[in-house]
Amino acid sequence: MKKLLHFSFIILFLSSCGSTQTSSEAKPSKKSLKGTWKVTNIRFVGQEGLYKANLFDMADSACFKESEWVFIPNNGSGKYTINEGAHCEAVATRIHWSFYEPGDGTYQFQFKYVDENNKPIDSANRGYRSKIDSLEGNTMIMRVATTVDGKEFDVILTFTKVSEDFAI
Repeated sequence: MKKLLHFSFIILFLSSCGSTQTSSEAKPSKKSLKGTWKVTNIRFVGQEGLYKANLFDMADSACFKESEWVFIPNNGSGKYTINEGAHCEAVATRIHWSFYEPGDGTYQFQFKYVDENNKPIDSANRGYRSKIDSLEGNTMIMRVATTVDGKEFDVILTFTKVSEDFAI
């Protein structure tokens, strides 16, 4: 009995000393994105100031604030919608998305623009990748690397899950 108690204590001690894995180290699952999300915050990192940074060859970064993103995990389809604003045109575009692992312990969100049949719109089959800084529960933080006037910086998008429901 004493040996069993001693052995149990060692197991408990070793398991409590193990490193805790952060969300950026854990491989994200497609199911974790299932549903409708909204970009609730945008900030710049790397260079001081505000920039007119075009994201995803679609619109200025400011236009993505309050944009709605829909992710369907079983087939990787989705869409995002940008609302019309002072300097933003209304946009609704379909995407095909997945996760990419570059091999450095991080994970990236990647997508391509597609038509209603999920066929790539770009004839060269190009797409976009953004680093996932965090994906926990109802919050995802994505880092989009960009350059404006030769200055490199990151645009940080904070997504908040609105609903488990989705519709394209």
